[in-house]
Amino acid sequence: MPVNSQPLDDKVAKKMGLDDADYNDRTIMSQRIGKMFDFLDEEDRKIDLKTRIEWKWRSIKDFFYNVKYAVINHMKWHKTIRRLRPWEGFDGLNSVMQTHLRLYIDYEEKYGHSEENYKMRKISTAREVLMLLKQMKEPVDYSSKRRDAVDKRYPDYQYLITEYANSTSYSGDFVAQGNGWVGKESGNDPREGYFEFVDGRLELATSPNMAETDRLLADIHKYHTEIHEAYAQAEIDSEKDFDNLAQLLKENFYTWWD
Repeated sequence: MPVNSQPLDDKVAKKMGLDDADYNDRTIMSQRIGKMFDFLDEEDRKIDLKTRIEWKWRSIKDFFYNVKYAVINHMKWHKTIRRLRPWEGFDGLNSVMQTHLRLYIDYEEKYGHSEENYKMRKISTAREVLMLLKQMKEPVDYSSKRRDAVDKRYPDYQYLITEYANSTSYSGDFVAQGNGWVGKESGNDPREGYFEFVDGRLELATSPNMAETDRLLADIHKYHTEIHEAYAQAEIDSEKDFDNLAQLLKENFYTWWD
């Protein structure tokens, strides 16, 4: 995508002298065929002392300007930089992009010299990207937010906790009924129904109220279905944010900065 020039704010244009009559004078003085700035290569061109001093002074100012911004950057970027790790991948890149966009938005609001409508559009699209990056910072948030929304609609299901010699596992979904538990085990061939503990082991037993057991099991099956749908929707949410981010970057990457 080519870089296009941006319309200047009228006050900035006036301050820069771009609306002066002399600047806009299109009277032809001479014409020839050549390369751009080829006059700089002319052997007989003489650069006066004043120009040489101005160039030298400009290089000195540029040096101190770079030193100044090196200090400023260390102050503004130190929190981001100290958290970066070479193995972080997208998380590290995300942090850098967020920091840079926050600084850009602040700078554009204070010093941007594009026309007001153009300037505000740049700021709003940069903020939109910043919001997307915040959403994309933790990939697991997509699924956890969707799952949390499902969990709020159901009882606080509990797990079967199995302790081994060197580890502990948590599996299944269970809810209390009477002196036992109604639930469904995890795994490829899970048992489900009404359970009670016999000699420290969870075993199927006769339900004290089969209608209630069936109702609770139906809720658990519905819960599992909604959890599966929540994870599928989380994938859709993530893909949508990536698509939106790609489109916003494509449309604005070259136009945010003046």
